[in-house]
Amino acid sequence: MRYLPNVKYAYLYPKPISMKWGEKKLTQICKEEMGIDPALGGAFLFYNSKLDQLKLLFFDDTGCQEITKLLPRGGFMVPMRSGDERYIRIDGTKLTKLFKAPG
Repeated sequence: MRYLPNVKYAYLYPKPISMKWGEKKLTQICKEEMGIDPALGGAFLFYNSKLDQLKLLFFDDTGCQEITKLLPRGGFMVPMRSGDERYIRIDGTKLTKLFKAPG
């Protein structure tokens, strides 16, 4: 079983990203566009334009962690932001369901 952070909330970036982006670019987005420094805690979710991939970014004692979830046929339902929200806050307990291994 993969390790997931135990957080009260996860922060969803409300625009699709390239799944090729790594730690530096995602950390920059968190700081500059979302207004949150991920190195201070929290979990951050990103999705692609096809809605078939999710990426989770968080920091732990060992450094930055990224976990990607792929649905080959698409199907992630992403909440819509209202107005010009910088992020959408999601209950942290939902991370387990989002990143649960099949079976």
